[in-house]
Amino acid sequence: MTEIPPPVKRPPARLIGQLMAIGPGIVVTGSVIGSGELINTPVQAARFGFVLLWVVIISCVIKYFLQVEIGRHALVHNRTPFEALNALPGPKLWGTSWIGPVFVLGSVLTAASLVGILRATAGLLHAVVPIGANDGSSVNAWCLVVFLVSFVVLWRGSYHHIERLITLLVGVFSLSVIVGLVLIQGSEYHIGAEQILSGLTFSLGENDVKLAAVAVVSLLGALGATGNELFMYPYWILEKGYGQYVGSPDDDGWLDRVRGWVRVLQVDVFVCTALATLTTLGYFLIGAAVFYGSGDEIAGDDIIDRLSAMYTNTYGAWSRSLFLVGAFCTLFSTLIVGTAAFARMWCDMIISFGVMPRDSQVGKRRLLRAVQAIYLVAFLAIALFYGKNPEELIIFGQYVSGLFGTPLLMFAIVWMAFRTDQRVRMGKVSATLLVLSVVVIAGCVVASEIQRMGGG
Repeated sequence: MTEIPPPVKRPPARLIGQLMAIGPGIVVTGSVIGSGELINTPVQAARFGFVLLWVVIISCVIKYFLQVEIGRHALVHNRTPFEALNALPGPKLWGTSWIGPVFVLGSVLTAASLVGILRATAGLLHAVVPIGANDGSSVNAWCLVVFLVSFVVLWRGSYHHIERLITLLVGVFSLSVIVGLVLIQGSEYHIGAEQILSGLTFSLGENDVKLAAVAVVSLLGALGATGNELFMYPYWILEKGYGQYVGSPDDDGWLDRVRGWVRVLQVDVFVCTALATLTTLGYFLIGAAVFYGSGDEIAGDDIIDRLSAMYTNTYGAWSRSLFLVGAFCTLFSTLIVGTAAFARMWCDMIISFGVMPRDSQVGKRRLLRAVQAIYLVAFLAIALFYGKNPEELIIFGQYVSGLFGTPLLMFAIVWMAFRTDQRVRMGKVSATLLVLSVVVIAGCVVASEIQRMGGG
């Protein structure tokens, strides 16, 4: 998966240089700001209003330290996730820790979100340029087009090609939602301090408790760096070259280089977290302001066109194009990055089982392409025959991620963090905040499940 190893390289000392050196976090952002922000967030905002604003904020911000520490471990030790997890105690299968395979197999269910994204993207394109007279056949035709374009992009794209494409897409959709949030303040849907404060009460309001509890878990699994994005982050770190830039621990200057590149990594994660948080808050606040209490049902193949009412109801028909461009960039970036990441997970697991040497670059590229193709074909088949309600697939996949994927991985990350080379390990403050973030996430998941099962 790593291409030609780059030479040892000194880290930039100034902030402007560090910003120029980031990239893996932008790729993660392209996956993070996808179905969760564009579809799940407004859908839940329409159902429950501003009351779940606290969940949105926590979901985006709380995983910062988890992302930094899994990235730090990969950078310092130049390890893929499976190489890192294999050092954990516990049962092993063919020399591979049980956590990695369990997480990857569980992620198959979370991939339902990407099926929903494929269908929603096709529905968006149908709304712009219908193919034929029948809505269903037109959406199906666009599913095939999105599949083919994604296949070509992933077949030809190395990490650096993906990074450039995703950077462009992230810029477009981030700008579109920020502009929308600013403009809404001059309309009848303007958002006041009272509405904001009502969403910071850490409650579920007067809504159906079980449905709201499911919403909390799905948002925790959908927003910010979820379990899948946390697991994929080391791949982008290594493919960017950070792990090779530091050189060998036996080299002169290794310690200074590691500390410098860790600072770059922290800037990278900060930019990722900031972009994800601002964009997510934008979609949530606009969705709550426009849809809550309106009685509008947001579902089906035309879900993206329905969501465009967040803009058109506020600014007029001209803004539909602005929303659809941003929406396409949001969805397509998630489909590309998510598929590429799932393929890397499987390749890493297969290599960890000893099926293929880790240094076989040609073999890894072929395996990566094969797994990507299998995923895309499966996405297409499900989208064509079972994907009529993409929002259900998306919310289901993200509920599984919030209930299973993120909790499983976060405990493994804590273990890795405390076993990173002591010379460049996190400080006491970061360690405290890391553990606190795990406690908060676990507490939210457990409390929400108790509510869902009628225990509270």
